[in-house]
Amino acid sequence: MIDGLEQLDTRSRASPIPRVTIVEQVARLCTNAFADLCAVYLRDSPGAPIVFCARAEEQYASLSEAALDDLYAERAREAGVTALLQHPLLVDGIAIGSVVLGSNGRSAPTKITPATAEAVASILATAIGQATQLAHHHRVSDRLQRAMLPEALIEADGMRFDAAYSPASREAEVGGDWYDAFDLAGGMVGISVGDVTGHGLEAAVAMSEIRRAIRVAATTYASPSAMIEAVEAMVSAQEIGMASAIIGIYDPQTGVLRYACAGHPHPALVTPSGDAYLLPGGGTLLGLGESASSPVHTITLAPGSTCYFYTDGLIEHHRDAMSGEEDLLAAVEAMAAEGRHSASTLHAKIIGGDGRSIDDCATLMLQRSDRSGVKPVERYTFSARPSAARLAREAIRHYAKRLGLTDEEGFDLLVAIGEAVANAIEYGNPDPEATFEVEALSGNGEVILHVESSGHWRTTPSQGDRGRGLRIMRACAREVEVSSTAERTRLTLAF
Repeated sequence: MIDGLEQLDTRSRASPIPRVTIVEQVARLCTNAFADLCAVYLRDSPGAPIVFCARAEEQYASLSEAALDDLYAERAREAGVTALLQHPLLVDGIAIGSVVLGSNGRSAPTKITPATAEAVASILATAIGQATQLAHHHRVSDRLQRAMLPEALIEADGMRFDAAYSPASREAEVGGDWYDAFDLAGGMVGISVGDVTGHGLEAAVAMSEIRRAIRVAATTYASPSAMIEAVEAMVSAQEIGMASAIIGIYDPQTGVLRYACAGHPHPALVTPSGDAYLLPGGGTLLGLGESASSPVHTITLAPGSTCYFYTDGLIEHHRDAMSGEEDLLAAVEAMAAEGRHSASTLHAKIIGGDGRSIDDCATLMLQRSDRSGVKPVERYTFSARPSAARLAREAIRHYAKRLGLTDEEGFDLLVAIGEAVANAIEYGNPDPEATFEVEALSGNGEVILHVESSGHWRTTPSQGDRGRGLRIMRACAREVEVSSTAERTRLTLAF
Protein backbone atom coordinates (compact mmCIF):
# COMPACT_ATOMS: atom_id res chain seq x y z
CA MET A 1 0.00 0.00 0.00
CA ILE A 2 2.83 2.40 0.85
CA ASP A 3 4.35 1.66 -2.57
CA GLY A 4 1.05 2.71 -4.13
CA LEU A 5 1.11 5.97 -2.20
CA GLU A 6 4.68 6.68 -3.31
CA GLN A 7 3.75 6.07 -6.94
CA LEU A 8 0.82 8.43 -6.59
CA ASP A 9 3.12 11.04 -5.09
CA THR A 10 5.54 10.69 -8.02
CA ARG A 11 2.79 11.10 -10.58
CA SER A 12 1.53 14.21 -8.83
CA ARG A 13 4.81 15.94 -9.62
CA ALA A 14 4.24 15.60 -13.38
CA SER A 15 0.94 17.42 -13.71
CA PRO A 16 -1.10 19.96 -11.75
CA ILE A 17 -3.68 17.55 -10.31
CA PRO A 18 -6.08 19.38 -7.95
CA ARG A 19 -5.12 18.73 -4.34
CA VAL A 20 -8.57 17.38 -3.42
CA THR A 21 -8.23 14.75 -6.15
CA ILE A 22 -4.86 13.65 -4.76
CA VAL A 23 -6.20 13.51 -1.19
CA GLU A 24 -9.21 11.43 -2.29
CA GLN A 25 -6.96 8.90 -4.01
CA VAL A 26 -4.72 8.56 -0.94
CA ALA A 27 -7.71 8.23 1.40
CA ARG A 28 -9.22 5.45 -0.70
CA LEU A 29 -5.90 3.60 -0.75
CA CYS A 30 -5.84 3.79 3.05
CA THR A 31 -9.36 2.41 3.50
CA ASN A 32 -8.69 -0.31 0.97
CA ALA A 33 -5.50 -1.43 2.75
CA PHE A 34 -5.73 -1.02 6.51
CA ALA A 35 -8.15 1.61 7.81
CA ASP A 36 -11.91 1.62 8.24
CA LEU A 37 -11.98 5.38 7.82
CA CYS A 38 -9.62 8.13 6.66
CA ALA A 39 -10.38 11.83 7.12
CA VAL A 40 -8.19 14.72 5.99
CA TYR A 41 -8.46 18.19 7.49
CA LEU A 42 -6.76 21.34 6.22
CA ARG A 43 -6.35 24.59 8.11
CA ASP A 44 -7.40 26.66 5.10
CA SER A 45 -10.71 24.71 5.02
CA PRO A 46 -11.93 24.76 8.66
CA GLY A 47 -14.83 22.63 9.84
CA ALA A 48 -15.64 19.38 8.03
CA PRO A 49 -12.86 17.29 6.43
CA ILE A 50 -12.02 18.11 2.82
CA VAL A 51 -12.04 14.36 2.15
CA PHE A 52 -13.70 11.54 4.09
CA CYS A 53 -13.56 7.86 3.05
CA ALA A 54 -14.92 4.87 4.97
CA ARG A 55 -15.51 1.17 4.39
CA ALA A 56 -19.02 1.38 5.82
CA GLU A 57 -20.22 4.86 4.91
CA GLU A 58 -23.54 4.57 6.77
CA GLN A 59 -21.86 3.46 9.99
CA TYR A 60 -19.49 6.43 10.00
CA ALA A 61 -21.85 8.98 8.44
CA SER A 62 -21.80 11.09 11.63
CA LEU A 63 -18.06 11.65 11.18
CA SER A 64 -18.17 12.69 7.54
CA GLU A 65 -19.11 16.26 8.49
CA ALA A 66 -17.56 16.34 11.95
CA ALA A 67 -15.01 18.97 12.87
CA LEU A 68 -11.67 17.87 14.30
CA ASP A 69 -12.18 19.18 17.84
CA ASP A 70 -11.93 17.94 21.43
CA LEU A 71 -15.11 15.88 21.03
CA TYR A 72 -13.95 14.02 17.91
CA ALA A 73 -12.57 10.98 19.76
CA GLU A 74 -15.85 10.54 21.63
CA ARG A 75 -17.88 10.77 18.43
CA ALA A 76 -15.58 8.18 16.85
CA ARG A 77 -16.08 5.73 19.75
CA GLU A 78 -19.84 6.15 19.48
CA ALA A 79 -19.56 5.25 15.76
CA GLY A 80 -17.70 2.04 16.63
CA VAL A 81 -14.07 3.12 16.16
CA THR A 82 -11.78 1.25 18.54
CA ALA A 83 -8.44 2.50 17.24
CA LEU A 84 -7.95 6.14 16.28
CA LEU A 85 -4.71 7.81 15.15
CA GLN A 86 -4.14 11.45 14.21
CA HIS A 87 -1.00 12.89 12.64
CA PRO A 88 -0.24 16.44 11.50
CA LEU A 89 0.43 17.30 7.85
CA LEU A 90 3.67 19.28 7.72
CA VAL A 91 4.97 21.31 4.75
CA ASP A 92 8.37 22.92 5.36
CA GLY A 93 7.84 22.39 9.08
CA ILE A 94 4.50 24.19 9.09
CA ALA A 95 1.32 22.32 10.00
CA ILE A 96 -1.23 22.68 7.21
CA GLY A 97 -3.73 20.17 8.61
CA SER A 98 -4.14 16.63 9.93
CA VAL A 99 -4.95 13.12 8.77
CA VAL A 100 -7.15 10.90 10.91
CA LEU A 101 -7.15 7.10 10.56
CA GLY A 102 -9.65 4.89 12.36
CA SER A 103 -10.41 1.18 12.68
CA ASN A 104 -12.99 -0.97 14.45
CA GLY A 105 -10.47 -3.81 14.79
CA ARG A 106 -12.57 -6.25 12.76
CA SER A 107 -12.95 -5.44 9.03
CA ALA A 108 -9.55 -3.87 8.28
CA PRO A 109 -7.01 -6.33 6.81
CA THR A 110 -4.15 -4.95 8.95
CA LYS A 111 -3.85 -2.77 12.03
CA ILE A 112 -3.10 0.90 11.82
CA THR A 113 0.11 1.93 13.57
CA PRO A 114 1.73 5.26 14.42
CA ALA A 115 4.41 4.55 11.81
CA THR A 116 1.76 3.99 9.15
CA ALA A 117 -0.05 7.20 10.10
CA GLU A 118 3.22 9.13 9.95
CA ALA A 119 4.04 7.72 6.48
CA VAL A 120 0.57 8.52 5.17
CA ALA A 121 0.78 12.06 6.59
CA SER A 122 4.20 12.62 5.03
CA ILE A 123 3.05 11.49 1.58
CA LEU A 124 -0.17 13.49 1.83
CA ALA A 125 1.63 16.66 2.91
CA THR A 126 4.19 16.35 0.11
CA ALA A 127 1.53 15.72 -2.53
CA ILE A 128 -0.66 18.59 -1.31
CA GLY A 129 2.29 20.96 -1.18
CA GLN A 130 3.38 20.08 -4.70
CA ALA A 131 -0.15 20.33 -6.08
CA THR A 132 -0.56 23.75 -4.50
CA GLN A 133 2.81 24.88 -5.87
CA LEU A 134 2.02 23.62 -9.38
CA ALA A 135 -1.36 25.33 -9.31
CA HIS A 136 0.39 28.56 -8.32
CA HIS A 137 2.91 28.12 -11.16
CA HIS A 138 0.04 27.63 -13.59
CA ARG A 139 -1.65 30.82 -12.49
CA VAL A 140 1.58 32.81 -12.72
CA SER A 141 2.52 31.30 -16.10
CA ASP A 142 -0.92 31.92 -17.52
CA ARG A 143 -0.86 35.51 -16.30
CA LEU A 144 2.62 36.02 -17.79
CA GLN A 145 1.56 34.53 -21.13
CA ARG A 146 -1.50 36.74 -21.36
CA ALA A 147 0.55 39.80 -20.37
CA MET A 148 2.71 39.21 -23.47
CA LEU A 149 -0.34 39.12 -25.77
CA PRO A 150 -2.17 42.26 -26.95
CA GLU A 151 -4.41 43.76 -24.30
CA ALA A 152 -6.95 44.72 -26.96
CA LEU A 153 -7.36 44.07 -30.66
CA ILE A 154 -7.61 46.99 -33.05
CA GLU A 155 -10.95 48.04 -34.45
CA ALA A 156 -11.78 49.32 -37.91
CA ASP A 157 -14.95 49.96 -39.84
CA GLY A 158 -16.17 46.91 -41.71
CA MET A 159 -14.22 44.26 -39.81
CA ARG A 160 -14.11 42.48 -36.48
CA PHE A 161 -11.26 40.73 -34.67
CA ASP A 162 -11.51 38.17 -31.90
CA ALA A 163 -8.81 36.09 -30.23
CA ALA A 164 -8.34 33.32 -27.69
CA TYR A 165 -5.41 31.68 -25.96
CA SER A 166 -5.61 28.29 -24.21
CA PRO A 167 -2.61 27.07 -22.18
CA ALA A 168 -1.53 23.44 -22.12
CA SER A 169 -3.25 21.52 -19.34
CA ARG A 170 -0.14 19.54 -18.35
CA GLU A 171 2.44 22.30 -18.36
CA ALA A 172 3.29 24.68 -15.53
CA GLU A 173 5.41 26.77 -17.86
CA VAL A 174 4.68 29.70 -20.10
CA GLY A 175 4.49 28.87 -23.79
CA GLY A 176 5.56 30.53 -27.03
CA ASP A 177 2.22 30.90 -28.87
CA TRP A 178 1.04 34.34 -29.88
CA TYR A 179 -1.47 36.32 -31.92
CA ASP A 180 -1.29 39.96 -32.95
CA ALA A 181 -3.15 42.56 -35.00
CA PHE A 182 -1.80 46.07 -35.49
CA ASP A 183 -2.28 49.25 -37.52
CA LEU A 184 -0.22 49.92 -40.63
CA ALA A 185 0.10 52.93 -42.90
CA GLY A 186 -2.67 53.67 -45.36
CA GLY A 187 -5.40 52.12 -43.21
CA MET A 188 -3.99 48.61 -43.59
CA VAL A 189 -3.95 46.10 -40.76
CA GLY A 190 -1.05 43.79 -39.93
CA ILE A 191 -1.72 40.27 -38.68
CA SER A 192 0.61 37.69 -37.16
CA VAL A 193 0.07 34.36 -35.42
CA GLY A 194 2.85 31.97 -34.48
CA ASP A 195 4.33 29.36 -32.21
CA VAL A 196 7.88 29.17 -30.84
CA THR A 197 9.05 25.61 -30.24
CA GLY A 198 9.42 24.58 -26.60
CA HIS A 199 8.12 26.02 -23.35
CA GLY A 200 9.43 28.10 -20.52
CA LEU A 201 10.86 31.57 -20.15
CA GLU A 202 13.18 31.20 -23.17
CA ALA A 203 10.26 30.38 -25.46
CA ALA A 204 8.28 33.30 -24.06
CA VAL A 205 11.17 35.71 -24.60
CA ALA A 206 11.70 34.39 -28.15
CA MET A 207 8.00 34.80 -28.85
CA SER A 208 8.09 38.40 -27.67
CA GLU A 209 11.15 39.17 -29.83
CA ILE A 210 9.69 37.57 -32.96
CA ARG A 211 6.37 39.32 -32.55
CA ARG A 212 8.17 42.64 -32.17
CA ALA A 213 10.41 41.88 -35.18
CA ILE A 214 7.30 41.23 -37.30
CA ARG A 215 5.88 44.62 -36.34
CA VAL A 216 9.16 46.32 -37.27
CA ALA A 217 9.37 44.46 -40.59
CA ALA A 218 5.80 45.48 -41.40
CA THR A 219 6.80 49.15 -41.28
CA THR A 220 9.54 48.54 -43.87
CA TYR A 221 8.23 45.90 -46.27
CA ALA A 222 4.95 45.84 -48.19
CA SER A 223 5.10 42.11 -48.91
CA PRO A 224 4.36 39.46 -46.25
CA SER A 225 6.95 37.25 -47.95
CA ALA A 226 9.63 39.92 -47.54
CA MET A 227 8.62 40.32 -43.90
CA ILE A 228 9.14 36.59 -43.29
CA GLU A 229 12.59 36.75 -44.91
CA ALA A 230 13.56 39.70 -42.70
CA VAL A 231 12.32 38.01 -39.54
CA GLU A 232 14.07 34.76 -40.49
CA ALA A 233 17.36 36.63 -40.84
CA MET A 234 16.93 38.08 -37.35
CA VAL A 235 15.86 34.78 -35.75
CA SER A 236 18.75 32.84 -37.28
CA ALA A 237 21.35 35.52 -36.55
CA GLN A 238 20.37 35.74 -32.89
CA GLU A 239 19.82 31.96 -32.56
CA ILE A 240 16.67 32.44 -30.53
CA GLY A 241 15.04 29.17 -31.57
CA MET A 242 12.60 27.97 -34.19
CA ALA A 243 9.06 29.09 -34.80
CA SER A 244 6.16 28.77 -37.17
CA ALA A 245 4.37 31.95 -38.19
CA ILE A 246 1.81 33.44 -40.52
CA ILE A 247 2.09 37.12 -41.44
CA GLY A 248 -0.67 38.95 -43.24
CA ILE A 249 -1.78 42.38 -44.43
CA TYR A 250 -5.49 43.09 -44.56
CA ASP A 251 -7.26 45.96 -46.29
CA PRO A 252 -10.55 46.68 -44.46
CA GLN A 253 -11.82 48.77 -47.37
CA THR A 254 -11.53 46.10 -50.07
CA GLY A 255 -11.48 42.93 -47.98
CA VAL A 256 -8.21 41.84 -49.65
CA LEU A 257 -5.97 39.67 -47.46
CA ARG A 258 -2.37 38.94 -48.45
CA TYR A 259 -0.39 36.54 -46.29
CA ALA A 260 2.68 34.28 -46.25
CA CYS A 261 3.48 31.27 -44.05
CA ALA A 262 6.62 30.00 -42.35
CA GLY A 263 5.87 26.35 -41.57
CA HIS A 264 2.41 27.29 -40.31
CA PRO A 265 -0.97 25.47 -40.38
CA HIS A 266 -3.57 26.29 -43.02
CA PRO A 267 -5.91 29.18 -42.18
CA ALA A 268 -9.60 28.28 -42.23
CA LEU A 269 -12.03 30.40 -44.25
CA VAL A 270 -15.78 30.33 -43.68
CA THR A 271 -17.82 31.72 -46.57
CA PRO A 272 -21.00 33.78 -46.09
CA SER A 273 -23.03 30.66 -46.91
CA GLY A 274 -21.38 28.81 -44.01
CA ASP A 275 -19.06 26.50 -45.96
CA ALA A 276 -15.50 26.14 -44.62
CA TYR A 277 -12.28 25.66 -46.56
CA LEU A 278 -8.62 25.37 -45.66
CA LEU A 279 -6.48 28.02 -47.31
CA PRO A 280 -2.84 27.38 -48.35
CA GLY A 281 -0.30 27.09 -45.53
CA GLY A 282 3.14 25.49 -45.18
CA GLY A 283 6.44 27.22 -45.86
CA THR A 284 9.77 26.86 -44.03
CA LEU A 285 10.08 27.30 -40.28
CA LEU A 286 11.81 30.40 -38.95
CA GLY A 287 15.20 29.79 -37.37
CA LEU A 288 16.51 27.04 -39.64
CA GLY A 289 19.17 29.29 -41.11
CA GLU A 290 17.75 28.76 -44.58
CA SER A 291 15.81 30.96 -46.94
CA ALA A 292 12.31 31.36 -45.53
CA SER A 293 10.95 32.45 -48.89
CA SER A 294 7.23 31.81 -48.97
CA PRO A 295 4.84 32.84 -51.75
CA VAL A 296 2.26 35.47 -50.98
CA HIS A 297 -1.30 34.13 -50.99
CA THR A 298 -4.01 36.61 -51.91
CA ILE A 299 -7.73 36.24 -51.27
CA THR A 300 -10.63 38.63 -50.97
CA LEU A 301 -12.94 38.07 -48.04
CA ALA A 302 -16.45 38.43 -49.37
CA PRO A 303 -18.78 40.40 -47.07
CA GLY A 304 -19.80 38.06 -44.25
CA SER A 305 -16.69 35.86 -44.54
CA THR A 306 -14.67 34.79 -41.49
CA CYS A 307 -11.04 33.68 -41.41
CA TYR A 308 -9.36 31.83 -38.55
CA PHE A 309 -5.59 31.86 -37.97
CA TYR A 310 -4.37 29.46 -35.28
CA THR A 311 -1.38 27.56 -33.93
CA ASP A 312 -0.99 23.81 -34.27
CA GLY A 313 -2.17 23.08 -30.72
CA LEU A 314 -5.72 23.54 -31.99
CA ILE A 315 -5.54 20.80 -34.62
CA GLU A 316 -3.17 18.46 -32.76
CA HIS A 317 -5.44 18.22 -29.73
CA HIS A 318 -5.73 14.45 -30.29
CA ARG A 319 -2.23 14.05 -31.82
CA ASP A 320 -3.65 13.66 -35.33
CA ALA A 321 -3.32 16.81 -37.44
CA MET A 322 -5.41 15.53 -40.35
CA SER A 323 -8.40 14.59 -38.21
CA GLY A 324 -7.76 17.82 -36.31
CA GLU A 325 -8.25 19.81 -39.51
CA GLU A 326 -11.50 17.93 -40.15
CA ASP A 327 -12.66 18.72 -36.62
CA LEU A 328 -11.72 22.36 -37.17
CA LEU A 329 -13.78 22.68 -40.36
CA ALA A 330 -16.74 20.92 -38.74
CA ALA A 331 -16.53 23.23 -35.73
CA VAL A 332 -16.43 26.49 -37.70
CA GLU A 333 -19.28 25.33 -39.95
CA ALA A 334 -21.33 24.50 -36.85
CA MET A 335 -20.56 27.93 -35.45
CA ALA A 336 -21.65 29.54 -38.73
CA ALA A 337 -24.95 27.61 -38.57
CA GLU A 338 -25.42 28.83 -35.00
CA GLY A 339 -24.53 32.39 -35.97
CA ARG A 340 -21.85 32.83 -33.32
CA HIS A 341 -18.34 33.19 -34.69
CA SER A 342 -15.67 33.68 -32.00
CA ALA A 343 -12.23 32.36 -31.18
CA SER A 344 -13.19 31.34 -27.64
CA THR A 345 -16.21 29.40 -28.91
CA LEU A 346 -13.94 27.56 -31.36
CA HIS A 347 -11.58 26.58 -28.54
CA ALA A 348 -14.51 25.37 -26.45
CA LYS A 349 -15.85 23.22 -29.29
CA ILE A 350 -12.51 21.57 -30.06
CA ILE A 351 -10.67 21.52 -26.75
CA GLY A 352 -13.61 21.37 -24.37
CA GLY A 353 -15.44 23.60 -21.97
CA ASP A 354 -12.47 23.98 -19.61
CA GLY A 355 -10.31 25.41 -22.43
CA ARG A 356 -7.40 23.13 -21.52
CA SER A 357 -5.36 21.44 -24.24
CA ILE A 358 -2.41 19.05 -24.47
CA ASP A 359 -0.52 21.95 -26.06
CA ASP A 360 -0.78 25.72 -26.00
CA CYS A 361 -2.91 27.15 -28.78
CA ALA A 362 -3.67 30.67 -29.92
CA THR A 363 -6.37 31.70 -32.39
CA LEU A 364 -7.06 34.99 -34.15
CA MET A 365 -10.37 35.46 -35.94
CA LEU A 366 -10.94 38.07 -38.66
CA GLN A 367 -14.47 38.71 -39.90
CA ARG A 368 -15.54 41.05 -42.68
CA SER A 369 -18.86 42.73 -42.00
CA ASP A 370 -21.81 41.70 -44.16
CA ARG A 371 -23.35 45.03 -44.94
CA SER A 372 -26.69 45.21 -46.62
CA GLY A 373 -26.88 46.33 -50.22
CA VAL A 374 -24.50 45.99 -53.14
CA LYS A 375 -21.89 48.52 -54.21
CA PRO A 376 -22.07 49.78 -57.81
CA VAL A 377 -18.69 48.13 -58.40
CA GLU A 378 -17.26 45.27 -56.34
CA ARG A 379 -13.78 43.84 -56.85
CA TYR A 380 -12.30 40.55 -55.72
CA THR A 381 -8.62 39.58 -55.99
CA PHE A 382 -7.28 36.04 -55.66
CA SER A 383 -4.02 34.17 -56.18
CA ALA A 384 -3.96 32.52 -59.60
CA ARG A 385 -4.06 29.00 -58.16
CA PRO A 386 -6.65 26.24 -58.65
CA SER A 387 -7.70 26.47 -54.99
CA ALA A 388 -8.90 30.04 -55.60
CA ALA A 389 -11.51 29.00 -58.18
CA ARG A 390 -14.09 27.93 -55.62
CA LEU A 391 -13.43 31.05 -53.55
CA ALA A 392 -14.17 33.22 -56.60
CA ARG A 393 -17.36 31.25 -57.28
CA GLU A 394 -18.45 31.65 -53.64
CA ALA A 395 -17.88 35.39 -53.85
CA ILE A 396 -20.07 35.66 -56.96
CA ARG A 397 -22.66 33.33 -55.43
CA HIS A 398 -22.97 35.69 -52.47
CA TYR A 399 -23.01 38.70 -54.81
CA ALA A 400 -25.91 37.21 -56.81
CA LYS A 401 -27.78 36.49 -53.58
CA ARG A 402 -27.38 40.05 -52.38
CA LEU A 403 -28.58 41.29 -55.79
CA GLY A 404 -31.74 39.25 -55.36
CA LEU A 405 -31.23 37.22 -58.56
CA THR A 406 -33.30 34.13 -59.19
CA ASP A 407 -31.68 30.70 -58.86
CA GLU A 408 -31.61 30.38 -62.65
CA GLU A 409 -29.97 33.77 -63.11
CA GLY A 410 -27.47 33.04 -60.36
CA PHE A 411 -26.69 29.65 -61.91
CA ASP A 412 -25.76 31.29 -65.21
CA LEU A 413 -23.40 33.66 -63.39
CA LEU A 414 -21.72 30.83 -61.49
CA VAL A 415 -21.20 28.59 -64.49
CA ALA A 416 -19.82 31.41 -66.63
CA ILE A 417 -17.55 32.83 -63.93
CA GLY A 418 -16.29 29.33 -63.15
CA GLU A 419 -15.14 28.86 -66.75
CA ALA A 420 -13.65 32.35 -66.93
CA VAL A 421 -11.68 31.92 -63.70
CA ALA A 422 -10.45 28.48 -64.77
CA ASN A 423 -9.04 30.02 -67.95
CA ALA A 424 -7.41 32.88 -66.02
CA ILE A 425 -5.70 30.41 -63.70
CA GLU A 426 -4.63 27.88 -66.32
CA TYR A 427 -3.61 30.17 -69.16
CA GLY A 428 -2.53 33.33 -67.32
CA ASN A 429 0.78 34.32 -65.78
CA PRO A 430 2.47 31.22 -64.27
CA ASP A 431 4.28 33.26 -61.60
CA PRO A 432 3.56 31.74 -58.13
CA GLU A 433 2.45 35.13 -56.83
CA ALA A 434 0.33 36.05 -59.87
CA THR A 435 -3.25 37.09 -59.16
CA PHE A 436 -6.48 37.53 -61.06
CA GLU A 437 -9.30 39.97 -60.42
CA VAL A 438 -13.05 39.65 -60.68
CA GLU A 439 -15.01 42.88 -61.04
CA ALA A 440 -18.80 42.89 -60.69
CA LEU A 441 -21.07 45.73 -61.83
CA SER A 442 -24.85 45.93 -61.71
CA GLY A 443 -27.47 48.43 -62.81
CA ASN A 444 -30.27 49.04 -65.32
CA GLY A 445 -31.27 45.39 -65.23
CA GLU A 446 -27.80 44.23 -66.23
CA VAL A 447 -24.93 42.44 -64.51
CA ILE A 448 -21.42 42.67 -65.93
CA LEU A 449 -18.51 40.56 -64.73
CA HIS A 450 -14.91 41.26 -65.69
CA VAL A 451 -12.16 38.69 -65.13
CA GLU A 452 -8.66 40.06 -65.59
CA SER A 453 -5.25 38.44 -65.17
CA SER A 454 -1.68 39.29 -66.07
CA GLY A 455 -0.11 37.79 -69.17
CA HIS A 456 -1.49 36.70 -72.53
CA TRP A 457 -3.76 33.67 -72.34
CA ARG A 458 -2.08 30.78 -74.05
CA THR A 459 -4.20 28.70 -76.41
CA THR A 460 -4.16 24.92 -76.53
CA PRO A 461 -5.98 22.56 -78.90
CA SER A 462 -9.29 21.14 -77.69
CA GLN A 463 -9.01 17.74 -76.04
CA GLY A 464 -12.23 15.91 -75.24
CA ASP A 465 -14.32 18.18 -73.08
CA ARG A 466 -11.53 20.73 -72.78
CA GLY A 467 -11.40 23.90 -74.81
CA ARG A 468 -15.16 24.48 -74.62
CA GLY A 469 -15.01 27.23 -72.00
CA LEU A 470 -15.95 30.08 -74.35
CA ARG A 471 -18.87 28.13 -75.76
CA ILE A 472 -20.18 27.47 -72.25
CA MET A 473 -19.75 31.11 -71.29
CA ARG A 474 -21.60 32.28 -74.41
CA ALA A 475 -24.45 29.88 -73.62
CA CYS A 476 -24.84 31.46 -70.17
CA ALA A 477 -24.12 35.13 -70.82
CA ARG A 478 -25.77 37.59 -73.18
CA GLU A 479 -22.39 38.82 -74.35
CA VAL A 480 -18.80 37.56 -74.04
CA GLU A 481 -15.76 39.61 -75.00
CA VAL A 482 -12.07 38.74 -74.67
CA SER A 483 -9.39 41.44 -74.84
CA SER A 484 -5.82 40.17 -74.60
CA THR A 485 -2.41 41.80 -74.82
CA ALA A 486 1.06 40.59 -73.90
CA GLU A 487 0.65 42.12 -70.43
CA ARG A 488 -3.03 41.58 -69.54
CA THR A 489 -6.06 39.55 -70.54
CA ARG A 490 -9.55 40.83 -69.75
CA LEU A 491 -12.73 38.85 -70.24
CA THR A 492 -16.13 40.56 -70.07
CA LEU A 493 -19.39 38.70 -69.37
CA ALA A 494 -22.70 40.55 -69.66
CA PHE A 495 -25.98 39.12 -68.32
